[in-house]
Amino acid sequence: MPNWLQKTFAPPALRKPAELGAQKGQQLREAAQGLPNATIIYGIGASLLFVSSLFLLLAGRWFPALVVFALGACLMGFAIHLLKHQD
Repeated sequence: MPNWLQKTFAPPALRKPAELGAQKGQQLREAAQGLPNATIIYGIGASLLFVSSLFLLLAGRWFPALVVFALGACLMGFAIHLLKHQD
């Protein structure tokens, strides 16, 4: 690693421009605008149910954890279905 100090403290004109976080955020916002509201709502609900089933599993309540996990899987399926079959 010769010249590591010079590479670290190079003048700004010699550094290659980095991609700004604002540009990435704008690209993500443009991509997310096409999502249906139901997909977002079902996705959030499914993630909450998955987390709840994890806590039920950790508490030792196996049957309720499996039931809650199955409900979360159903909601995730609805979200994916609505994502694939948009109007």
